[in-house]
Amino acid sequence: MTCKKSSRYQTILSLTLLMPCLTLFGLSAQATPAANQATIAPPSKISLKFKVPKRGAPTSTAGGASRGSCVTANKPPSKPALTALKPSTRLGLTVAERPSFFVYVPQSPARTAVFLLLSDDDTEVVYEATFALPSTAGVVRFDLPNNAPSLQVGKQYHWYITTVCNTTAGLSGSPTVEGWVERIVPDVTLTKALQKTLPGNRPNLYAEAGIWHETLTTLADLQQQYPQNTRLLQDWREVLQSVGLDAVAAAPLITANTMKP
Repeated sequence: MTCKKSSRYQTILSLTLLMPCLTLFGLSAQATPAANQATIAPPSKISLKFKVPKRGAPTSTAGGASRGSCVTANKPPSKPALTALKPSTRLGLTVAERPSFFVYVPQSPARTAVFLLLSDDDTEVVYEATFALPSTAGVVRFDLPNNAPSLQVGKQYHWYITTVCNTTAGLSGSPTVEGWVERIVPDVTLTKALQKTLPGNRPNLYAEAGIWHETLTTLADLQQQYPQNTRLLQDWREVLQSVGLDAVAAAPLITANTMKP
């Protein structure tokens, strides 16, 4: 079938006949609910679970729990607390030079947070940034910007996120969570599969390969592009629940804005 854009003098074709042309011309995939659902959420996948890779845990003995508190006076602490989104091993794999990081931030007086990326022995500061926090609770996404150093393949990095409760007291006593990230090179099989599959199936491929950061990032990108697609929300919740993050699985997703120094 040869597809051409219709002129204003041509008879308007039916939506059914125009669908191949819409795809070729790069128009929105949200033309109909059925098209949106089929493209983004392949029906063959019943549930989306993250397959934790069989790798050793990071050498550091530091715990991954939230430390400190940040609550309004005379009010009980928010539940759940500040929570880093990471696998049970605390190490998240990525194929990106500059991956995205996710953390659940409860409602609190804190309006800024500090992201800190350290070397594997915590002796070198690789990157540091301050970003704004929302006024409501949610999962905050922090994208490592282009001016940050690219992660080296095969090297582990220790990252921290601290919510700043009191600007005069600095970071002392403020809630802090941490995790680990390592950049890897995807194998040939995964690379070819990603090139052939629909965008909606890429989170499944990353989850099956045990690549944490891209599993969350691709799901977050799809949610932003197709906010009305309920299957994407279900997939997001299933991934978090599969690694024990049930308490924050239903929290809304928010993108953080890096603040200028």
